[in-house]
Amino acid sequence: MSRSDEVAQLISYDKINLLKKDLFSYIDQNSQKIDANLPVFFGHVISSLERSFPGIDDTSHDEFIDAIAFRVMEASSRAGSVEFIERIVQNAIRLKRNGRGKGTLDILAGLKLMTLGRYSEAVTALRPYVKFDVRIGMYISYCYLMLSRKEQRKLSETGKARPSEMELAAREQLLEVLRTKPPLHRLSHLDIRANTFLEEAYWAILGRALAWFPTEPWFLEIGLEKAKKDKNQEMREKLLKIANERFFNDMFFLRELYALRLEQKDGAGTAGVVTQMEQQYPDSPEPVYFGLKLALLSGSRNSFLQYRQKAVEAGIPVHLIYLFDFAFALLTNEAADAAAGLREMKRRFASLKYYLTLIEHIMPDALSGDESRARTARKDFFDSLEAYTFQVLKIRD
Repeated sequence: MSRSDEVAQLISYDKINLLKKDLFSYIDQNSQKIDANLPVFFGHVISSLERSFPGIDDTSHDEFIDAIAFRVMEASSRAGSVEFIERIVQNAIRLKRNGRGKGTLDILAGLKLMTLGRYSEAVTALRPYVKFDVRIGMYISYCYLMLSRKEQRKLSETGKARPSEMELAAREQLLEVLRTKPPLHRLSHLDIRANTFLEEAYWAILGRALAWFPTEPWFLEIGLEKAKKDKNQEMREKLLKIANERFFNDMFFLRELYALRLEQKDGAGTAGVVTQMEQQYPDSPEPVYFGLKLALLSGSRNSFLQYRQKAVEAGIPVHLIYLFDFAFALLTNEAADAAAGLREMKRRFASLKYYLTLIEHIMPDALSGDESRARTARKDFFDSLEAYTFQVLKIRD
């Protein structure tokens, strides 16, 4: 896709969002009128959408209808009725271009039933879609947990309360999620961060998962993935603290902690993570690379030379070390050293011809003195260098 096409797509997306916001506002202010005549309202929606965006693609079209239907459920005083929610779903499904698109509306209906405390009905609505997105399984488990509060617990022979049937169902659901490992964020319809109830439900059941299955790192992994996507730094810190206590030698969590400290521009904290990596994996080149990366980003010559020597001792391929030398010169504005390094690599490493040609193309921008151009060029170069290093050293991203 060309740059002009990307810009046009963004503009179209913004305009669709404006129409969506206008309709949301109308729904919030006129929910009783809408409830009284759903077909007329949805007819108005489809007319506005297709008149404003005659060339809208099928996916965007159907996602728009889903969003409007969920907003009607959220605003309606009659949404406590399962029958009324089904009426909303039926009116919306008639407008969708994908005739099999009822699933997303069923999921949204299930989420609404959850927020109303209709947990049994929510489980029924969500259950068929449990393998599509990990959050659905987590929400079902939360529903069982809430239902367990209505059950009377029985005492065991030791006098301790036994888990109720619904609590056991919640645990079984989490075990099913762990076994099948559905993807996270596969269904964009579940990205409803404005709904604080659903957010709190997700983190509450994840907390139970961490308590019930303390030896399973996967629950921490999906928690971190969601926290990163939501830009929830507080939760990232909390989960990484737990991970560092339970799985202190797991490189996945060490990488995540390194990335967080780097984002926070915490040089000492990042260096501490590198030290921890080196202690846990003394024979691996991976901690050496992360030490080099920190040195390159900080511009510290002493630190760079220290980790460069470690890279040589760790047996990191020579062509990578030359690339790191070039990177340090480029990122510290040493134009002559960068040019000399590039010439030497072109002479010695014929296999890098295409990559070095790309580097040569962005090098003038990186050293241009124009802050914006230089920042973009350096980021592009560094991202490509990291991707290439991960490939060579077989580091799992």
